[in-house]
Amino acid sequence: MFTSSKTAAALGAAACIALAPASAAPLSEWHGRFVWEESLDRIGGPGRDGVAIFVTHTLTLGPAAGSTGCRLDAEGYQTSRQWKCTATPEMDSVVIKLYKFRPTDPGRGPSGTRLFRITRTEGGLVTRLEGYDATSDMTPRSGRLFRRVG
Repeated sequence: MFTSSKTAAALGAAACIALAPASAAPLSEWHGRFVWEESLDRIGGPGRDGVAIFVTHTLTLGPAAGSTGCRLDAEGYQTSRQWKCTATPEMDSVVIKLYKFRPTDPGRGPSGTRLFRITRTEGGLVTRLEGYDATSDMTPRSGRLFRRVG
């Protein structure tokens, strides 16, 4: 039993603080541009004689990204996509969801589909793809894909 009501109250308050979820960093801490240069191997010749091909995925967060504050572009070999998205901070991560795509872009799911998550770690940014498909089947679904460039 507790020796005083103050001790009981202090322990109760400490338990509530310990059980409360840690809050996420504000979205403004994620504002900027993030780039992932996805290598698609080589075409047009054997080995080193072939041309290296890439798709560059660019995530822009903040006022420069337009009305939703989130834009995802993919440009490169046989690829041209521009999607509006939403960004939600969660702990040390930001979750990117589809808002809408251009009428000329092929449908990739309904609005609100979780595309991927980027998490800050001691080793850098780690991306886990969810509804967003890499261009190549050989690309890993998780790892150090996006890097901050601005």
